[in-house]
Amino acid sequence: MTFKILREFETETPEGTLMLKEGQEVRLSKEEAILLIQDGLISPIEKVAYRIYSNILQAYLWAVETDEDMYSLRSQGIKEATYTGDEIRKLKGLDKDSLRVIHQVKEVFEGSKVAEITKEG
Repeated sequence: MTFKILREFETETPEGTLMLKEGQEVRLSKEEAILLIQDGLISPIEKVAYRIYSNILQAYLWAVETDEDMYSLRSQGIKEATYTGDEIRKLKGLDKDSLRVIHQVKEVFEGSKVAEITKEG
């Protein structure tokens, strides 16, 4: 798949250290890309949607990049909870119980979105 670099960063390759610059496009496997996507360093250029089984939630969910991608899945009859890249970044680091509660809301209210996370304490 092809990805766009969102922020400049260095990476190690078999040929040595490589500096990837903002705006540059690169081809990576899904396995190589997943951590870079989570860290907000790259974004897929093509429209992608991943159906994932979560052991924590004991349920399937969809991961997409944008709200438009989420609406596209809904228009295709997909009813499972769907999370955008922005929502996933906001949820990172939450405890299991909080994730379960949020997921239950997303299952009941199909168009719901995670707008803001506030941590107590």
